[in-house]
Amino acid sequence: MRRVQASFGIGWLNLDAWSETYVGAQWLADDELPERQWEALPRHGPLAQLTLIAAHQLVELTLFHSIGNLLKVTSGASPDLAKSLARAPFEKVLTRWPQKLSREPFDLSREPYLSALRLSRRRNDTVHHNSALATLGMARSAVFSAVEASRAIACHLLGPDGFKYERVLLKYPLKPQPWFSTVEFPREPQ
Repeated sequence: MRRVQASFGIGWLNLDAWSETYVGAQWLADDELPERQWEALPRHGPLAQLTLIAAHQLVELTLFHSIGNLLKVTSGASPDLAKSLARAPFEKVLTRWPQKLSREPFDLSREPYLSALRLSRRRNDTVHHNSALATLGMARSAVFSAVEASRAIACHLLGPDGFKYERVLLKYPLKPQPWFSTVEFPREPQ
């Protein structure tokens, strides 16, 4: 009897908070939400809002994780920042901390930082202030802009290999969209 021998390999992606949030937001934006606004059902408005919130979380996770890594590497150099990181407001960290950590500041007048800042403000309006509406296009743009902002933030703060989610993006591709800084917001009811 002839012996048959074979080998095979298996592998999987280890997902963390960023990648799980991305996979969910990407699925909502590309698979759950309809292509055109007039095709939307009543559930799609709130799902667009949730997608926008999740997209902002991607940027926030990247920013705070990258700053945390920098603070570990330079332990003792910025004790005041290390103590306040857990409670620091996102916009303050985005606009001031890179320079405080002896890095070039983010150019907030250029993409993807411009979109990240606008997304942050819209997320705050959605969550805290007036439950601001979100369109299907806003949701898709938010995910695209958040991924690009996450990549730029990680590479800016941690170096060219700072963004560790390229494999996730290969498995769950991101469709190009307009920048969030360019999307029109819906009129709010008076």
